[in-house]
Amino acid sequence: MPLHLLSRVMLTGLAGTQGLASLLIDLNRTHATNPRWPGHARFHVVWQVFNHALGAVLALMLLWWTGAFMSQRFYLATVITSLPMIAFLVARTLRRLYGGTLHDENGIAPLRIYRKGRTIEFDMNGVMVNVAVVLLLLAVALFHQGL
Repeated sequence: MPLHLLSRVMLTGLAGTQGLASLLIDLNRTHATNPRWPGHARFHVVWQVFNHALGAVLALMLLWWTGAFMSQRFYLATVITSLPMIAFLVARTLRRLYGGTLHDENGIAPLRIYRKGRTIEFDMNGVMVNVAVVLLLLAVALFHQGL
């Protein structure tokens, strides 16, 4: 498989998963319909979910639209796909400033690993975003190499 095609398939997987995962994970009792969340917070999460989903659709259209400017469309799709990842990393970094947490008691619990009497917690959103950033950078490197 040519590298530019492999990179487009990789970016398709990232964009598609990001758009679909937000719909599946956040439009449920742990987020959008969580009775413990204020209505305004639920509004913002639904707004965010559809922003991710529509961004994914746009990125997929750019990736697979036939015609001129394939490289430019790939890089634009990359930027669109990266925005939610960057926004997550910014929100995670600044969470102490606004009192944010990575999870709550009636949401999705972090992965807990017990080792040598210690508990290590992994927020799965953070794990997935970090993996996605690495895959995104790999897709860009492969695309660039395949030109």
